[in-house]
Amino acid sequence: MPAIPDKDKQALKDRFKKELKNDVTIRLFTQRTFGLTIPGRECRYCDQTQALMEELAALSPKLHMEVKDFYSETKEVREACVDRIPAIVLTKGAGSNVKFYGIPAGHEFTTVLDDIVTLSRGVSPLSLDTRKKLKRLKEDVHIQVFVTPTCEYCPPMARVAHAMAMENNHIRADVVEVQEFPLVAQRYMISSVPKTVINNRVQFVGAVSEAVLMDKVLEAAGLSPEERTTPAFSTAPELGPSTRQSA
Repeated sequence: MPAIPDKDKQALKDRFKKELKNDVTIRLFTQRTFGLTIPGRECRYCDQTQALMEELAALSPKLHMEVKDFYSETKEVREACVDRIPAIVLTKGAGSNVKFYGIPAGHEFTTVLDDIVTLSRGVSPLSLDTRKKLKRLKEDVHIQVFVTPTCEYCPPMARVAHAMAMENNHIRADVVEVQEFPLVAQRYMISSVPKTVINNRVQFVGAVSEAVLMDKVLEAAGLSPEERTTPAFSTAPELGPSTRQSA
């Protein structure tokens, strides 16, 4: 059974043909099991994620797929700052600022699609004000956005975080499908999504505007926003059992 329904493939081909400009590499960090399961190295969704990304990459000559083994290709893992699998890195070259941990199913499939288009076109969806503020960042910033496939509030937060990482090389933005990583959920005490953690210093739950997220990034970096924006949080759904949707 295909990871992407046949009825959707032609629509994606048409979209990519129309919207993609430059080549984009989908770099997947996974594990090669050769039919064996090693205790302590189980990866429930690695095979499904690889199948999904391979089918996606096959829909356009401008998309290229690379598969890296998490346990044997340690240099690449270290350089990409990958600490769990499956991990998807989207890049136009050697960069690794834009990551998605887990299988991008449900609403999060659109996040990956939009990220690919944004990278390929090289046109930022961010406002001019946000791009000006991003230029103030001279130190590294790590944004983590925790999501689930059924959360409708999550993709906008994920896309803005990734767009910021595309705009400024000091930003590393990870979108994490938290139901696949229960230890991560425990560490950050995640009970509802989206939850955003920046530099392990600033964190909040709910969907906020681009301007508010920008202010939070500056706060985490120790910079004062030129103008404070009053947060306007959207109601976030409680984190519940996974009900995965087809990508």
